[in-house]
Amino acid sequence: MKIAVLVAMLLCADIFAEESPLAHYYRFDGSEIIDSIGGCNGKVARLQQAEGLYGKALYFPKQDDPNARNVACGVSIPIASDTFVNPFTATLWVKLDENSTYRQFKELLSLGGERGPGFRLTFFYNSLAARTGDGKNVHTVSTNSSTVLLPLKRWFQVAVVYDGEYCIIYIDAVQKAKDKIQFTLGKGPLSVGTYRSGYAYPAQGALDELKIYKGALSHSALVEAYLAELK
Repeated sequence: MKIAVLVAMLLCADIFAEESPLAHYYRFDGSEIIDSIGGCNGKVARLQQAEGLYGKALYFPKQDDPNARNVACGVSIPIASDTFVNPFTATLWVKLDENSTYRQFKELLSLGGERGPGFRLTFFYNSLAARTGDGKNVHTVSTNSSTVLLPLKRWFQVAVVYDGEYCIIYIDAVQKAKDKIQFTLGKGPLSVGTYRSGYAYPAQGALDELKIYKGALSHSALVEAYLAELK
């Protein structure tokens, strides 16, 4: 009788357990771009790697010729185009090179055009910015370069949380920027570390542990996830 009751309790726990909001998880340890959660595997060209937060990481060095095109490591992931239109959370670990050039775009994530439509997460003039647009006009939520210093030569976590109205940018789980924005629908795969899968704007550093969640995580949930990755 006790065993039957225990089994029934376990079954009820499974039924009422909350579905994890984590939709995609990429560790970048091997030579393939594997999504260990959502099965949305990507492609890579001209793979370069460095030591990561754990295991290996993607590496995008500074180019000798900043105008060179299609020479950087190119990573493309065919996630749904509306991923960054609906509420979402994206976290990514970054380690910028000491010689990174602050006046050049350094792309972290992008899905869409340079001025939109779509979503871009990029470093520019020592600011971390989430960008979108309609192809002509650009809208941005960004950190203030005079008050927010981006770490060099150490790993730090970047997080973007979007609830459909406000975008919040975190560095190491601490809020650094917040503003209203409406991300537009982009086309094409998600590019990691460059613009358009290796075409331009390499990140000038290493990227690791990309996670994309459905919905906007609360700050407490974000902190919990951040601390778990440090263990």
